[in-house]
Amino acid sequence: MKRPVFVTTRPEPIPRWLEAFPDARVVRNQGENTGLALLADASVIWLHVTGEQPAVAALVSELRRAAGSVPIVVLSNVPEDDQGLAALAAGASGYCSALTLPAVLRQVAGVVEHGGVWVGPQLMQRLMQGLAARSSNAAESALDSLSQRERQVAVAVARGATNKEIARVMHITERTVKAHLSAAYEKLGVRDRMQLSLIVNGVENPTHLAQKIPA
Repeated sequence: MKRPVFVTTRPEPIPRWLEAFPDARVVRNQGENTGLALLADASVIWLHVTGEQPAVAALVSELRRAAGSVPIVVLSNVPEDDQGLAALAAGASGYCSALTLPAVLRQVAGVVEHGGVWVGPQLMQRLMQGLAARSSNAAESALDSLSQRERQVAVAVARGATNKEIARVMHITERTVKAHLSAAYEKLGVRDRMQLSLIVNGVENPTHLAQKIPA
């Protein structure tokens, strides 16, 4: 049976982690000696971080390679938007405080296990609305590979619209929206709405992002 796995440098886990998930495994993060063999069988990987942005991205990338498609949620001692962006760009599915309440941790797990993304409202607003002006030439070039409809759907998703809202505005079915979205994912080499939004909003170079996604 799949169980949550907490990866931390702490000698003991924070009590509320085990209050949320009494059956969780705890793995000491000791660099190359970290027990990565457990990760592929995890339901969710909770990565506890204290360091700077580059270190966070490197840790997430390492776990992503070891864990395949298992969702990774970063638990930060001091949550901060730029660190959260770095974690998400590296392949994390969520980002929140290490001191998040047990009930909320269970909510986070439910969201990411079903393919969703969990971030705080401020970071989500920045991702979905505040970065459009930063679109890079690389992102524009990548979007040129999409059809007109695929691009319209991709841009709408990056602004935070749901499939139902996009279908209503574009006068198409939700099934057609999903088809355009799937085509955009494949052409851009991304796996979910968050990574698509990072490219559309110019946060991440699509070439670099594609190299971070496991085969």
